[in-house]
Amino acid sequence: MITLVHIEKNDASKLLQMQKTAFSRLLHKYRDYDTSPACESSDRIAEKITSSDFWYIKSDDITVGAVRIVNKGGSCRVSPVFILPEYRGHNYALKAMTIAETMYPNARKWELDTIMQEEYLVNIYKKAGYVLTGEQYDIKPGMTIVFMEKYI
Repeated sequence: MITLVHIEKNDASKLLQMQKTAFSRLLHKYRDYDTSPACESSDRIAEKITSSDFWYIKSDDITVGAVRIVNKGGSCRVSPVFILPEYRGHNYALKAMTIAETMYPNARKWELDTIMQEEYLVNIYKKAGYVLTGEQYDIKPGMTIVFMEKYI
């Protein structure tokens, strides 16, 4: 069973380590040291925990990843959602996003962005009902961020 458990500020160092592990492959592939979640500071993580809702994604009692929801009232932004490498391939992110949508009943619009070149990520979000908005920008050659949204 998948559940979301609220992350407290005193868990910032644990969350940071999880992010580094989850995003290390993409960091090494794209060498994007400016915007990669793997490069965030513990202060930045603590700030995000304080200013938004960060949730552990748990499968039974095992922490498999995390998701951050920025609640804007009538809309929510997912940034980031990640699954630790050893737990990938079980649709945990998809299930967590579906659960999160029920936790924010006033949100009619959901937004996120991802790396266009990582087709498996784009496809996960499409399975969750997100569509490409057409908005995109290049972080660097070979790394394009695309924006996706979903209306409920």
